[in-house]
Amino acid sequence: MSIISSEAERLYPTLTIDSTHDALAQVYTSDDLQEAYMAGASRQHTDEEIRAACLAIMPYVISQPSQQVFDFLTKAPGAYPGQEIVRKVIEAMQRKATEE
Repeated sequence: MSIISSEAERLYPTLTIDSTHDALAQVYTSDDLQEAYMAGASRQHTDEEIRAACLAIMPYVISQPSQQVFDFLTKAPGAYPGQEIVRKVIEAMQRKATEE
């Protein structure tokens, strides 16, 4: 079981509806909610989210002056320095969270 599926089960536990509550049957089952949670966790992140992550780490990157930081800021592809690095980090996190 993956981290995400375990978390989805914890957040949206399987519910059973007994015969006295048939009139109050849920529109969405816990399985539907778990599926939606897992789909959201493994979705492709938008460019805006990647840029926001780049801007969030920039103060930490700049506070560590070095040749590596200079290279990071001047040679990074994309409009935002570190954009590809952030994208790779997020992809690695998603792979770990969804692996069985």
